[in-house]
Amino acid sequence: MKQKEYSLMINWNYVGISVVVLAILTVLVLYLPTMREIDTTILRSIRLALSPFPSYIPIFVSEFGRANQMLWPQITAGCVLVSHRLYLKAFMLILFTQIAYYLKDLMKNFVCRPRPDGCGLESFSFPSGHVSTTMCFFGIIIYLVHHYVRSDFWRNFLIIFFGLWIFLTCIARMWLGVHFLSDILAGLAIGFILVNVYIIIDKSLSR
Repeated sequence: MKQKEYSLMINWNYVGISVVVLAILTVLVLYLPTMREIDTTILRSIRLALSPFPSYIPIFVSEFGRANQMLWPQITAGCVLVSHRLYLKAFMLILFTQIAYYLKDLMKNFVCRPRPDGCGLESFSFPSGHVSTTMCFFGIIIYLVHHYVRSDFWRNFLIIFFGLWIFLTCIARMWLGVHFLSDILAGLAIGFILVNVYIIIDKSLSR
């Protein structure tokens, strides 16, 4: 019992830290005049470093973060969970992924930050919707894989694979020049908050 309470406390700490990070990033973007200049300098450096590599890589990765493309991973994961009679976990996975999608919309319309210059997109930039939904969905998947996949090989393989996919999504959005680093970090914070809230609920219900 004490171990579960300690484990829940850790997740609550993660939520608190992520909320603070998200709040700080939001304040910096809204009220620090030089923030866009700093972000632009970082973005140019990242894109320059990645310029020798083929451009189809970030395009391919980014396609899976779109709202319509993320539907199929949700359906697939939901079916797998339902087939193992984990109905509530399947429902919560899809619900939290949708919350991540709508939460980033609320943040975008609140901050109203323009995209990086020359990217060709008119929608707002902060936070990254691709990153927030990818972090939320695959973060929860990593948690479920860790607890329910029995094979050590497949558990470790899937955790590394999905972790790398989250990382590649972050890089791809900057590689394409459609998001600043602060947008990416804010998206990660939103996703990480929701992953830990999911874990807290799941642990509380399994008591």
